[in-house]
Amino acid sequence: MNFEAVASSLREDARASVTEIDLDASATTAPTPGVIAAVVAAMSEGYGNPSSGHGRGDAARRILADARDAVNELISGASEDGVTFTSGCTEANNLVLRSFAGAPARIITTAVEHPSVIATVNDIRATGGLVTILGVDGDGGIDLTELRTAVNAASGPCLVSIQLANSETGILQDARAIAAIVSGSADCFFHADAAQAVGKIDLTVGRGVGPDVVTLSGHKLHAPMGIGAVVVAADSHIPLQALLRGGEQEHGLRAGTEAVPAIAGLAAACQEWAGMRGERQRTLTEMQSALEARLAAIDGAIINGAASPRLPNVTNVRFAGIDAMALVANLDARGIYVSQGSACSSRRPEPSPVLVAMGLSEGEAFSAIRLSLSVHNQASDVDLAARAIAEIVAQMRGGL
Repeated sequence: MNFEAVASSLREDARASVTEIDLDASATTAPTPGVIAAVVAAMSEGYGNPSSGHGRGDAARRILADARDAVNELISGASEDGVTFTSGCTEANNLVLRSFAGAPARIITTAVEHPSVIATVNDIRATGGLVTILGVDGDGGIDLTELRTAVNAASGPCLVSIQLANSETGILQDARAIAAIVSGSADCFFHADAAQAVGKIDLTVGRGVGPDVVTLSGHKLHAPMGIGAVVVAADSHIPLQALLRGGEQEHGLRAGTEAVPAIAGLAAACQEWAGMRGERQRTLTEMQSALEARLAAIDGAIINGAASPRLPNVTNVRFAGIDAMALVANLDARGIYVSQGSACSSRRPEPSPVLVAMGLSEGEAFSAIRLSLSVHNQASDVDLAARAIAEIVAQMRGGL
């Protein structure tokens, strides 16, 4: 008997009687109707190869040009030539980091970065690259004095790679302060993984005022999976090098025929965010405040990083003495989807490296879940989810 298939069937039967509530937007977001329409239109009307010299190619190139403009509607300080489309933020991060992989270049990053950054810098260090990894305090923030010391100690080209917003806790770093430190060295540059931040906060790139380059992933803001971008500030001369070879697409930085339909979807998502950014940010903030107020009322609940500036849609909470994996499973059975951390590493039975870096014990890290809201959520979702969490936690403690 295939027990996994039977278990899956039972879960589906259970879900058929409940309303699904997706509170895992940091992992991925459902596309909006406008995004779906843009993808379908590009597949049916703009399917030409952008490198072709005929009319179909012209139509595809117009989609790319419009998409670069749409990305720049959400990111101030960039230019059309500064947008390079990739398959997602993982590829985009690799492109930026590996441009600084050879000595004497030094990469300075933190212990709480996304796995695509941590794994890449570890690989670079293993092959002789120079890497400095900074810690964070109990509130998830970096020590700016420690960063300044590391930048001043770099004897050659330097890349500071620090995320704008943590995918597990939503904690924001001070991009302007980091940029001011980095800009003090002519051959040092600031890269920020902005996958979680784009749209949720106002974002500026530019020498001394923000990152020199940011990377993003479309499926974090309701665009399709499989599309992302590298966005370079108009006034930056960061020396990026192509990661993929075999063509001159994307200003020579990303070989391969562009995924025009996915890019059209990203453009639609960016335009929607740009048009409703303030309203969406306010709505997410209101729902997050209501959710956290309900969670804080549960005995033994602690919001991780509560003292720090955070995204308006991400809450990381731990419940003393509770097995978070079991809590996630119980919520899943009710059709409520949350996670224990980054979707790129949460399937491993290990405590969150982010929470451990913030000083939590393994036991505390294993008791934490992440709830992340999207524009598809409503106030009723928050009410139902908070009530379910309180009930399940009480049941789990009653069974101890």
